[in-house]
Amino acid sequence: MRLYANRRLQLGLAILYPLLLGLFLTAFSSAFWVTALITMLVYCALWKNIGYVLFSNALLLVMSALLWVTERDYMHMGSVEETREWLPFAYILYGVMCLIPPLILVPLRNFLLRMEDRRR
Repeated sequence: MRLYANRRLQLGLAILYPLLLGLFLTAFSSAFWVTALITMLVYCALWKNIGYVLFSNALLLVMSALLWVTERDYMHMGSVEETREWLPFAYILYGVMCLIPPLILVPLRNFLLRMEDRRR
């Protein structure tokens, strides 16, 4: 499939993922986890392999950590000192809900695509 063969497109999609989630966080802060899950499921069909999944999520982690450290009142949730207590929980929740599923779904999708190609 051309989508998976185009390295530049895959890299662009990998970079677009954290930007989309950042946009969704600011636009839909009350339903952020729902939009994050939907975006992750859509991207499971777009990522070529685990490398792009990890690259996208590493960019998201760096971006969110930099925002958290540099912003004094990030998303009106209080100061950096007040958010330190719940931030580790947010990263664990993100890992369980938005990182582990793509690490399972992307290889599963690739396996099913290979099986479909063999049938032809």
